[in-house]
Amino acid sequence: MSANNPNKAKQVSWFNGCGGRIGVVVGQEGEHAYIGSALRHSEEEDVAHILAYGARFPLEAALLLPVSRYFIEAEVQ
Repeated sequence: MSANNPNKAKQVSWFNGCGGRIGVVVGQEGEHAYIGSALRHSEEEDVAHILAYGARFPLEAALLLPVSRYFIEAEVQ
């Protein structure tokens, strides 16, 4: 599995899926959003993991999804 370019989260949309939550994360920069499963017990760790290893998701589509949480720059390590 290859890593995506380092990025910080701007917003995340969570959905219930088979076997757990699915997150669509929009980064502060870049042409894509990223989608992945919530595998950890911390929302911040899940978001960081999805940004690093999630599958690319069309940015235009991600921006149309209901936002579960917005991140401010100081919030994200």
